[in-house]
Amino acid sequence: MKRVTLKNPFGGMTQWLYQRFTAFFMIFYFAIIGFYLTTEPFNYSTWNHLMSPLWMRINTTAFFLLMIIHAWIGVQHVTDDYIKPVFFRGLINCALLMLAIIQIIYLSYCLMGREYV
Repeated sequence: MKRVTLKNPFGGMTQWLYQRFTAFFMIFYFAIIGFYLTTEPFNYSTWNHLMSPLWMRINTTAFFLLMIIHAWIGVQHVTDDYIKPVFFRGLINCALLMLAIIQIIYLSYCLMGREYV
């Protein structure tokens, strides 16, 4: 019988799919930014014009959220492989998870502004 845990509720295949989906979204986002910056001059007004619309700020927030999810899955695999004591592994994972949550909150506040948070 397969044991279901909070860390691994659906198995390794689901984590693999999450990583591939987040990587695909990040590549797509970089392609859009790269295309825009190669067709327009790179200065403050161009960057401000690109990041001003709400849809772009939402996509940028989604990019960073998916990047943190992508990194979190990688961190779990690295700590599982290289940190054998369960207490220290849990402590490091907990500290990095708290850091990721703080980053998500701060990024949402910075990108969406006070009126949307």
